[in-house]
Amino acid sequence: MATTAVAWHLERHRCILHCHPEVRALMRPDAWSGAAILVVGTIQMVLAVELRAARWTEVLLAAYFVGALLSHGLGVLIHEAAHNLISRRTWVNKLWAAVANVPLVAPAAIGFRFEHLLHHRYLGDAGGLDTQAPTRAEARFVGSSAVLKMLSFTFGRFLFRGRPAARVPRDGWLILNVATQIAAMVPLTLYAGPRALVYLVVSALAAFGPHPLGARRLSEHLPVRVGQPTNSYYGILNWLSFNVGLHVEHHDFPAVPWRHLPRLRSVAREHYEHLFGIRSWTLLLAQYFFNPRYRVHHYIGMGPFLDDESTGNLPSLGRGARGAAVTTLALVGSHSNGERCMTAPDETLRRVPYPPRPAGDMPPTARP
Repeated sequence: MATTAVAWHLERHRCILHCHPEVRALMRPDAWSGAAILVVGTIQMVLAVELRAARWTEVLLAAYFVGALLSHGLGVLIHEAAHNLISRRTWVNKLWAAVANVPLVAPAAIGFRFEHLLHHRYLGDAGGLDTQAPTRAEARFVGSSAVLKMLSFTFGRFLFRGRPAARVPRDGWLILNVATQIAAMVPLTLYAGPRALVYLVVSALAAFGPHPLGARRLSEHLPVRVGQPTNSYYGILNWLSFNVGLHVEHHDFPAVPWRHLPRLRSVAREHYEHLFGIRSWTLLLAQYFFNPRYRVHHYIGMGPFLDDESTGNLPSLGRGARGAAVTTLALVGSHSNGERCMTAPDETLRRVPYPPRPAGDMPPTARP
């Protein structure tokens, strides 16, 4: 069984491959991501050491304005490793993820891999199988309070862990992940002092919390348009975040690494250019915190679509948001032989039978 959100992406995947078989050439690991991990991780650790004698205000400002960019980039590269997009070998990707995890302080890489693959398989299942969805308890507790939304967005992933699927296997890889973090953070703190550790902690919290880059967590599956479970962002911040904003493209083709996502969009433009897209992560973050209309439950499969509960006038969120509620998004392209290719989502988010997958159409999801 799969959610309608998953079925929508699977149908788009098959349709785009039928229209543009050349997309298959983009579905391959990219070893350059390993080099990026070494460069970004080294810069972050060096900065942490260099700040050992700085003022506390300088440490905090550096963490928010510089460190958060680096930590977010490392998080995106861990995401690449979760999909086996650095090497064809699973164990190599897990090692790269553990290396990228070092400057993030908390041992999260192996657990993220397990949970994120479930998120792809059960996107929109708010009953606990979509591990990225907020919990009902969190939504009830936060309500419309700006302060609680800020606290929840920053610390909620540590406090609300009640999803049934979010039970990471206690295997050797998880032990390695924890041991690596201890082996790295203890010597760093002893040598460079508490400022180095605080710099890394604040960088990581900001990167995936109250920061323009952290806002992409809100944008990815914000239920804006009926029938569209995933949103992309095409702004300049993609240059600083390894194209993670191209999220519809990623869910359509999880086997395409970050460097090739713009090429995917360019090749299959007719399948993407009419979708709703987030205009600004910064504006979205501000609206989420300070507009009582936006709640924690605004996640695909949980809360109502924003088009349904308003006049549809959402110009500050992104392009394509104006107008009446959209009940279906049918994107029509052309085959070389003149046939029509349509990708249309279902209008509801009910559970539907998992669609059969033609052999060779999509590589199996990377093993947890």
